Amino acid sequence: MVTNSDFNFTTNETVTLELPFSEHMEELRQRIFHIFWIVLVLTCIAFFEVKILVKILELPVSDVKFFQLSPGEYFVSTVKISFYTGLLFSSPFAMGQIILFLLPGLTKKETKIILP
Repeated sequence: MVTNSDFNFTTNETVTLELPFSEHMEELRQRIFHIFWIVLVLTCIAFFEVKILVKILELPVSDVKFFQLSPGEYFVSTVKISFYTGLLFSSPFAMGQIILFLLPGLTKKETKIILP
């Protein structure tokens, strides 16, 4: 009969789950899809609140207002401001998704550098 005298029942074996290339591509596709929808939703929210954003952008310069030189320039400026705002506010989510995709492929030392 074999006994474990130090009551150490844990094993130091690490289980690695290797996925085929197609599964990695599917996971990457899903994460990019999530990032796209978050950017789109935040851009739409910013588009509806663009007047507040324009006022905030006009604060640092005094006596200067946005004006249009061509008929569609105000709309294009509105879309640009909304898109960049959506991109700015979704960047933490995007970075998290990128880290979650890369994390399983990193070693313990690399993981400690990224996630202290």
